[in-house]
Amino acid sequence: MKKILTTLAILSFTIVTGQNPFTQKSDNLKIKEEAKELAKEYDQQLGMTEDQLLQFEIKVEEYMINEKKIRDSNLNIKEKIKALKINLNKETSAMSNILTRIQYDLYKKIKPQYQSIDSVVVGEVKNVKN
Repeated sequence: MKKILTTLAILSFTIVTGQNPFTQKSDNLKIKEEAKELAKEYDQQLGMTEDQLLQFEIKVEEYMINEKKIRDSNLNIKEKIKALKINLNKETSAMSNILTRIQYDLYKKIKPQYQSIDSVVVGEVKNVKN
């Protein structure tokens, strides 16, 4: 009986604290669509081949998912900003394996127009008197 109750307690805890799979699927689909749109915008400037475009899209999606994980994490503001910058820089570097040298140089030049680090939102700030 103890084993059954312990197992039920663990399962209940896992279910309650686990991520909602419906939300997770929805978020992933949204990110996939955003990555696809972003890749198309870059393609207008970079003139990628179909293979490059597909690889580019996958890479953008991967880093967008990483960004979401960082934003949803319990890191403090400074750590989040640092992690977001690292993520953005890693993404830029990874594109050198997909794009030609000329495309990559242009990509680095135009990237700030398409992708920058959005504000990191903090919880509500209470009125502080000086």
